[in-house]
Amino acid sequence: MSTIVIRALTEYEERVGVVHSIGAYAFESSPPLVPRENWERWLRNVPDATILAAFEGDQAVAISASSPFTQNVRGQIWPMSGIWGVATLPGARRNGHIRRLMADLLRRGYEEGMPVTCLYPFRPSFYERMGYVSFPQPRTAKIDPRLLAPLLRMSLGGIVELSPIKDGHPIYRAYLLAHQRRIHGMAVCSEPAALNEASRNYWLAVARVAGETVGAMIYAIRGEEDRRVMVVSRFYTHTAQGLYLLLEWFARHVDQVEHVEVHLPPTELPETWWPDLATLKTERVWPPMGRVLNVARIGGMAAGEGRFTARISDPLCPWNEGIWAFAGEGGSLTVTPAAGTPDGDLTIQGLSALVYGAHDPALFATLGWGDPTPEVQAIMRAIFPPQLPYLHEEF
Repeated sequence: MSTIVIRALTEYEERVGVVHSIGAYAFESSPPLVPRENWERWLRNVPDATILAAFEGDQAVAISASSPFTQNVRGQIWPMSGIWGVATLPGARRNGHIRRLMADLLRRGYEEGMPVTCLYPFRPSFYERMGYVSFPQPRTAKIDPRLLAPLLRMSLGGIVELSPIKDGHPIYRAYLLAHQRRIHGMAVCSEPAALNEASRNYWLAVARVAGETVGAMIYAIRGEEDRRVMVVSRFYTHTAQGLYLLLEWFARHVDQVEHVEVHLPPTELPETWWPDLATLKTERVWPPMGRVLNVARIGGMAAGEGRFTARISDPLCPWNEGIWAFAGEGGSLTVTPAAGTPDGDLTIQGLSALVYGAHDPALFATLGWGDPTPEVQAIMRAIFPPQLPYLHEEF
């Protein structure tokens, strides 16, 4: 086998050429390959991305990339490495190129001070072996706007303002950043990458009460004639008024759309919003995954009372290996190196599952993520109460 060299792509033309040649084959229908300008437009909107490629001689055979985000993890807003664009040409697959690229990207994220990392998997089991654990599946609700007609006769005490997203993006961005502090797991892209969202052809509806933004949604109306659908890709509220103002907005489209399809965090229960309202749809894509990237930096998040020690194993990120003490005191987590005999062993998957909160520690032994005793499991649940993380960003 020829020598494999991994290096960062820094020149714009090389980035476009390599990402287009590998990414278009891996992620798009072909032949022919989608036009190069499609990928040029995407890469212009992620100027702060790190893109790595594996080369056999002069030929790039695999790529992987990351972009900077911020993420709410149990109330703490942290920098996060979002991994995307992972692909290999078919002739070079199953040779370990992706594992090497991922190890390099994770090392770079660690050196940049990022405590956590997330991605969207093509197959969860593949990335679980690299330390990632699955989030709950986001929900998609199908709503008949006719059922919401009674809202049109109510005084809801506010208004909904409509604009193209490109015009209202500063308002939406400000609300998104405020809302991020309310949602565990919610990641928001950097300012340069946010221009990508602002350039898309979507409507923005903002619910306001006495001048305050209490809800916002992004949507498009798709389809032909009597089969049109309102597709709501982002739907956030933090008050009851905000919720019902946006639901009333659905009702105003009763003669225009057949139904509303709204994408929601797993914590939302649209079936409880209004009688006979929502039919939940099954997603056909894998939910996102996350992992702890730097054990030493995860202190400071909200935590319950308790303390345990664990020997952490993380072959892909050796800086995490060793015995660590995890203590919740005064509502906050502290993490420190420890010595002696630990209370048990945890893989990085087990620790990541505790941090993100979607897996009970009683499952760890069967999953191969550790061996906590029932007593230690109880302490883990006290320090890391169950949570349902929602990533928000798609990349």
